[in-house]
Amino acid sequence: MLLTLDIGNSNISVGVFAGETLKMRAKLSATAERSSDEFAAMLFNLLQINHVDPAAVDGCMLASVVPGLTSLVEEAVGRLFRVPLLRVGPGIKTGFRISIDDPSQLGADLVADTAAALAEYGAPLVLVDAGTVTTIAAVDDRSTYLGGCILPGIRASAELLKETTALLPSIALRPGGEECLGRNSADAMRCGLLLGSGMMVDGFIQRYQALPRMEGAKVISTGGSARLVTAQCRSRIHYDPDLTLKGLRHLYQLNTIKKL
Repeated sequence: MLLTLDIGNSNISVGVFAGETLKMRAKLSATAERSSDEFAAMLFNLLQINHVDPAAVDGCMLASVVPGLTSLVEEAVGRLFRVPLLRVGPGIKTGFRISIDDPSQLGADLVADTAAALAEYGAPLVLVDAGTVTTIAAVDDRSTYLGGCILPGIRASAELLKETTALLPSIALRPGGEECLGRNSADAMRCGLLLGSGMMVDGFIQRYQALPRMEGAKVISTGGSARLVTAQCRSRIHYDPDLTLKGLRHLYQLNTIKKL
């Protein structure tokens, strides 16, 4: 079985694959205050809680956008498993071209997202990954990653509104219909955040689909805040919560002789 780890700014997503089947998924809080021993203990407990035998894990693929956590998690994996560990980064085969100024700057999670989306949905694509930040990217009909944009995450934006204003309240964000007119402060904030995010994402999708070699691009979303960010979108969007983990499985298979 393959252990996949996606280290993000807020969470570490954990997945275990048996072949192409995702047998378990879980999340750990991404905090640098933990030691490698603590991460090892939490990983071991997660596997046991989900009835996965640690001895059955025979490979690991890791993506990280938090350098301070990468070595800690890698050390934890090394404590638990005597298995090959690959990390998404320079030198890894991706299966697609990256047409940006410095391909090494493309986030490991976006590499995994793109690999999975191309394998499962085909090109061209618009990818929306909504977590601590929201990224929107374009992949043309030649499977070339063209670039994209980075927006503030919707939850971070809500926190910023509360922290930088004296009178605005804390609000709960939930997917669902929002009127374009808020009739009190809380509703006006929800309207601005949810409807505003949907309109912004729609705008980028339309512009990306109008680019050369992007006609008819499918839109795929993933990430912990994807449902919130896209709830008000008018574009047709397919939500795939496991896209990044599936991309890590695909990249591991692409970069090893062993077939999963």
